[in-house]
Amino acid sequence: MMRGRANWAVAVRKPDGSIHVAAEPMPSFLLRHPAWDRPFLRGVFVLGESLVLGWRALTLSADIALQEDGDGKGMSGLQQVFSLLLAVALAVGLFIALPTWLAPLLLPEGSPVWLWNLIEGGLRVAAFVAYLSLVSLSGEMRRVFQYHGAEHQSIHLWEHAYPLEPEWALREGTDHARCGTAFVLLVLVLTVVIYSFLGRPALWLRVLERVALIPAVAGVSYEIMRYADAGSSPWARSLVAPGMWLQRLTTRRPDREQAEVALAALRALLEREDPRALGAGGNHGEDAGRRGAGGRAFYGCLPGGNGQ
Repeated sequence: MMRGRANWAVAVRKPDGSIHVAAEPMPSFLLRHPAWDRPFLRGVFVLGESLVLGWRALTLSADIALQEDGDGKGMSGLQQVFSLLLAVALAVGLFIALPTWLAPLLLPEGSPVWLWNLIEGGLRVAAFVAYLSLVSLSGEMRRVFQYHGAEHQSIHLWEHAYPLEPEWALREGTDHARCGTAFVLLVLVLTVVIYSFLGRPALWLRVLERVALIPAVAGVSYEIMRYADAGSSPWARSLVAPGMWLQRLTTRRPDREQAEVALAALRALLEREDPRALGAGGNHGEDAGRRGAGGRAFYGCLPGGNGQ
């Protein structure tokens, strides 16, 4: 899935080997209401839009697979709602409720709040890493991580003005500074600081407070990622280094067919956002400078990869 400033595109490999490509306008809230495009606010809206687009992309791919393998029908509305609720429940239970419940059990009575939250944050990060390590054992999830790597490789081509061809993509690395993995890890680390101000209410209230503060934490994380992406200082690089390391779990080197799918999505997006780029044929020269500056507008991983 690729997201631009005003459009988004998704490509799916069908069971018959062909590639289904869909590209649609994306009515971005910040583009329609620029007054809200302010530090610590814009990240909340971009996160929400990215979650919606990600869910739509997953639903589309599932529908195509079901239509090809079954009776020609995709997921029903009830199935989609159930899947969404199950995903939210698992995320809240595993990454919020479980660490919040477990941390006090590991500390003696009277421990300071900062230590409580430090242990809780460590448990949360450990649960996230363990979850990624566990799901990576699945063959299906390894293919997902390969497509994740192919998406990064395609973006590298665009940002460096290289030809948008599979052979070129496979030469690139599978990590990317604006990956959602780095964003999620930064959110988990920041919760240690922000949740320290919440005190020690009852368990149900602690869980509710942590869920309610996710948009605020995401807004701060978004601004840090923007700063790190724009900077080249050692300090800026250090901010994204842990996320880059973690991508060793969430990306794998793709094969040629997977690279073709990622590039199909990128081309479909460029056709709507910047048709001149495709006409340039991937050549360098004047277009290279424009790509280097504008390439950040095209990315489907990090919430906010549209360069807002």
